[in-house]
Amino acid sequence: GIDDTGVDWNHPDLAGNIWTNPGEIESNGIDDDNNGYIDDFRGWDFGGLNGTPDNNPMEDQPDHGTHVAGCASAVTNNNTGVSGIGFNSKVMPVKTSRNDQRDPSSGSPYIVYGYEGLLYAAQNGAKVINCSWGGGGYSLLGQNIINEVTALGSVIVSAAGNSSLRDPFYPAAYDNVM
Repeated sequence: GIDDTGVDWNHPDLAGNIWTNPGEIESNGIDDDNNGYIDDFRGWDFGGLNGTPDNNPMEDQPDHGTHVAGCASAVTNNNTGVSGIGFNSKVMPVKTSRNDQRDPSSGSPYIVYGYEGLLYAAQNGAKVINCSWGGGGYSLLGQNIINEVTALGSVIVSAAGNSSLRDPFYPAAYDNVM
């Protein structure tokens, strides 16, 4: 699972490795697998453009998630682009940002629904969930979600921060996170 800004599932280096929900029929307007998400055929978008969730986890613009998905699972041996480290692994796109909430100085989107994305990915079978995001501030809710996700059998791989600080960086600093 890629819990990030969305994934361009049409990207030539990713299209062959995009996860599809085996219990869902694409675009029929019904929650076929009864998981609470209608038509989540390729994952879920928790933030949409302005906070309205939908079944389109495509990046709103090239930000970060497609890059991360490529590192994890770009198709190998296809003479195109790069190769991901997860040979033949599937990518479950889980968009947890909102296009209308961005850092004013950098323009980067905020991950607003990261923990909801973790639960979704684990509940839908993701074995490994990548979270290339985080920040300061422990919360019991965050730890409880991490505990639930790992109890479901998922491994969480998370960023530890890019600023060379010694302060805890979450979700990486929670128990049970790699």
